[in-house]
Amino acid sequence: MKETSKHKEAKRIREIVSNFWISRIILTANNLRVFDELEKPLTAKSVAKRLALDPRATELLLNSLVSLKFLRKKGNRFINTSTASKYLVRQSPFYLGDIIRHNEVLWTNWSYLNEVVKTGKPANKAFELESFILGMHNLARLKKDILIKQLNLKGIKRILDLGGGPGTYSMEFAKRGKDVYLFDRPETLEIARTLIDKEGLGDRITLLQGDFLTDPIGSDYDMVLMSQILHAYGKRDIKSLLKKTWKALNTSGILVIHEFYLDSTLTEPLTGAIFSINMLVNTPQGRTYSVRELKEFLKGSGFKILGVHRLDDTVLIRSQKRR
Repeated sequence: MKETSKHKEAKRIREIVSNFWISRIILTANNLRVFDELEKPLTAKSVAKRLALDPRATELLLNSLVSLKFLRKKGNRFINTSTASKYLVRQSPFYLGDIIRHNEVLWTNWSYLNEVVKTGKPANKAFELESFILGMHNLARLKKDILIKQLNLKGIKRILDLGGGPGTYSMEFAKRGKDVYLFDRPETLEIARTLIDKEGLGDRITLLQGDFLTDPIGSDYDMVLMSQILHAYGKRDIKSLLKKTWKALNTSGILVIHEFYLDSTLTEPLTGAIFSINMLVNTPQGRTYSVRELKEFLKGSGFKILGVHRLDDTVLIRSQKRR
């Protein structure tokens, strides 16, 4: 038996432990705007000169990005692969650079995981609002078409996008002629307003500012969307928010929850399990909830379940206010 096959699991452990090397390479390339420069072929020396980088270090970085399939190399020139052009160049409609910048912030907080597990308290070492909100916009743009497709908007006129961040889904509702209300904190809405105005939808979306846990959220809504907000809170706050939302909905109004999720063992899928640790590191009580738990929250707050739809690594739960 070969030595490599005898210790295959040892290799897997080494690969997992060193995966942060790869993350750091991509974070750095994104921070330095390397991909923006390489929409046309350039030498490492040219890239270094354009971005005021060290030539030797730049060449090593670019070579590693070739190995990771983000760049192609012909002779001594480098150029983006189609993947990099689609997701890592600022001008692309599918740009992920902002959520990558947000992961740069998370890098700092995750470095305190030892202490977090010992104390049970979040790291609270780093936070940067713009990259977080724009990063949510990056991700929502990838999900918006499939998410909207799963919603039955027939007869729905007045929609609340609760904790809607950048307003990505609000804009989609507005484009479909709905009366849309986007509720979030004032500083978040400043960023959302810029994105909304850029789309020419400023007069079609009403911005409501406040803390949805403590402030009024309005009333007479036909539908409320909660996309990726419940995981930041503990059970008590979630139940309180759902009861407040029940009161804000019209008779037979619809509540839609969109979340990362876990199975009943709370161990699968991997994305949900790892995201729970992200919430442990960054929030006092947040975690990923199982589909069963989310449904129980809804039923206990006066809603009946209409449907559960898995959207790759997230779940969409449609529910209706019980009379």
